[in-house]
Amino acid sequence: MRSKLIILLLAAVALLPACDDGDIYTTTTSTREGLVVVLTGSIEGMDNWPSKYTIALAGFDEETASVGEYAEITKAIIPDDDGTLNITLNGISSDVQLIELCLLDRLRRRVATYASIEADAYSDTIRFEVGHQDVSMINTIQQTIFNTTCANCHGASTSAAAGLYLTEGLSYASLVGQESTKEEGLLIVDPYSSESSVLYQVLSSDVSDSWLYNHSSEVTTSALLTLVADWIDNGAPEE
Repeated sequence: MRSKLIILLLAAVALLPACDDGDIYTTTTSTREGLVVVLTGSIEGMDNWPSKYTIALAGFDEETASVGEYAEITKAIIPDDDGTLNITLNGISSDVQLIELCLLDRLRRRVATYASIEADAYSDTIRFEVGHQDVSMINTIQQTIFNTTCANCHGASTSAAAGLYLTEGLSYASLVGQESTKEEGLLIVDPYSSESSVLYQVLSSDVSDSWLYNHSSEVTTSALLTLVADWIDNGAPEE
């Protein structure tokens, strides 16, 4: 009986790692869980948005980097009375790669981005300072449509095609309530009626095909076309 016990003890010792067997601890790779983003800054222009839209702090994964993609996590922006922002978004998963101050439709689909920052895989908290942001409907259209395409021919150079200026500070006065030089009897922007507004017609159809340039290629996403229509149908507010 004693000899059997000795044999068992020797077998157990033999199974123990030797001192020169290296590190016996398992190496683990940590991943980010429950990221927190704290957004600070100030904001204006939230008053005239239709209820179908939300100005939000939102997270997107690496495959949702363009207009029309859906947010993984969101929190509606509610500023202080003076427009100051101090918004915290908790529980952001490791799937989220991009954090944005953005405009979403009712399906949480991205329409426009005002500011963005990459999610840091090695941080638990991200400080997201966005400065001062004008998120009004007209400025959103200015930044996402006019500045990126239209202004190149309409005022960014020494002249403006058809005398129509679409540069910042000039676009509103050039559009709203102004008679079209191309479509007789119509306004370029007819407040409360996108269907009769030449601006919406040229962006959404081939009506300008006979003008030497088809403007329908300037806006290729339904989200941005809907934004233009909603701005006009909401009375084309200036702020």
